[in-house]
Amino acid sequence: MRDSRPRALVRITFANPVSLVYLGLAVVASIPLLVAPWTADPGFSAVWLILVTSPTSLLLLLPDVVTGISGWATAYYYTALVLSALTNAYLLGLAYRAIRKSLAPQVRTAA
Repeated sequence: MRDSRPRALVRITFANPVSLVYLGLAVVASIPLLVAPWTADPGFSAVWLILVTSPTSLLLLLPDVVTGISGWATAYYYTALVLSALTNAYLLGLAYRAIRKSLAPQVRTAA
């Protein structure tokens, strides 16, 4: 029996070691961004998360850079970073699945 589409999407995004390591790295990179409002100098806290979630974060943040600062800029920024992390995890999961299938021994059945 095959998985349903939402279940397969969740399995590809979260249920393989490559995606889990990537998402763990994204969570660790987001910790300085979460504590930045309470520090005197946030420094490069936002830059680390953008670098971890590149290249999709650069594409998703491009409209905000073009239009300038708006009232929804902070919410859009965080949403774009979360969506780019999930998109990257999904793409890494697809790559892991494809590599794993190509390396698996081919079993031939008699017809």
